[in-house]
Amino acid sequence: MFKSISSLVEYTVKYPILANIIIALTLIMGIVSLLNTKKSFFPTQKDKNIIIQVSYPGAAPEEMEEGVTLKIEEATNGIAGIEKVTSTSSEDFASITVEVLENFDIDQVLTEVKNAVDGINSFPEDSEKPIVYKQRQQSTAQWLGLTGDVDLAVLKRYADDIEDELLASGKVSQVNLNGLNPLEISIEVSEADLLRYDLTFDAVANAVRQNN
Repeated sequence: MFKSISSLVEYTVKYPILANIIIALTLIMGIVSLLNTKKSFFPTQKDKNIIIQVSYPGAAPEEMEEGVTLKIEEATNGIAGIEKVTSTSSEDFASITVEVLENFDIDQVLTEVKNAVDGINSFPEDSEKPIVYKQRQQSTAQWLGLTGDVDLAVLKRYADDIEDELLASGKVSQVNLNGLNPLEISIEVSEADLLRYDLTFDAVANAVRQNN
């Protein structure tokens, strides 16, 4: 239509209303595109992991592996959309992570995984019902460091207070504390008491394990 830049300029000068219309349309389309553009302070990540957790009080890691973990891995084997399955079997607890391929709907895979796990009827009798859920991807807003020349218990108390204040603010949805060892309870039983009540150390340990 226009043979050169000069002819384009000549045409817009000759028809200024058309030039104004083009400029107005360009501005309107730009504003509409800006309003419809998704914006996020942190880049959003697509959910891709399904977590399966099973508790089995009193079970050793080997028992968790044979009685729970392997059965779940076998049940989920062959489900379309699964990229890989990783698992951890520890004392009293097993956790299985199912990673879903990007081009598959994770909610659909989640339903199939739940159905497969619910269909397992050979779990140990004392094991609890498996918990299956979709792991939400989260973005870290800020890291805070807490140091001081005090006992670790004092640092943990301050960290707990900071966590409570952040959660109570209504602007923070989750706070994770790292670097502090979890609290432990030590139960000491003397040999004289064991003999007096005709108990064994294993009996005491099993009683604590069953009630914990």
